[in-house]
Amino acid sequence: MIVILCAMKLEAKPFMKALANKKPVEPFGRRVYQGTIAGTEVVVARCGVGIQKAIAFTQTLLANLDVTQLIMSGTAGGVEAHLKIGDTVVSEELVFHDPVEDLLAKHNLANCEMPLKADSTMLNLTKEALTDKALHHAVYFGRISTGLKFASPKYFDTIAANDHPLCLDMESTAVAQVCHENHIPFIAVRSLSDSREKPGLTVFVRYASLASYNAFLVVEALLQKVKAFL
Repeated sequence: MIVILCAMKLEAKPFMKALANKKPVEPFGRRVYQGTIAGTEVVVARCGVGIQKAIAFTQTLLANLDVTQLIMSGTAGGVEAHLKIGDTVVSEELVFHDPVEDLLAKHNLANCEMPLKADSTMLNLTKEALTDKALHHAVYFGRISTGLKFASPKYFDTIAANDHPLCLDMESTAVAQVCHENHIPFIAVRSLSDSREKPGLTVFVRYASLASYNAFLVVEALLQKVKAFL
């Protein structure tokens, strides 16, 4: 079972619209939706915003569903100057840029060595999918960094110098760590709702829907390739 996980309703909206044969289920008291996208069986779920919610939801999800792969999709803030709003970053590596040791310990997660690696098979399938299907926005492969809150632009230089990410979010590395400890293949697909050139919450609100849709397009292409691969 492939799970597509988003933090927010806005980020999940394109997947819910595309989900054929949609069926709501509540395997652990939280509603998720089963169906098909691009002919591939998936479950679409929302974890809520932030590291703690992402960890708790993913742990519960993996304990109650027979998950074979997990794809995190949604928005992000760009760190590298060449990235533009609407561009997509696919995770090759994932790190935390805030101290999260206490939070990890609270959820019985080890403080494992960083960076975490995305699943190589899913990465290769994504690259193949984007070769087969031309998109109207740029897609980059690289490092995603996760923090405890929406990062202020004044911290971008420090984060860039320490961790060298393409973009920042508030969930992906947390979900990746839970998947890592449970041996579940993971990849994150995040599109920029704000950028180094145009940062901030106001910009995020304006472009979050566009970014969510662009991330969906990349995941949809991956699901089409997964169907052929299987």
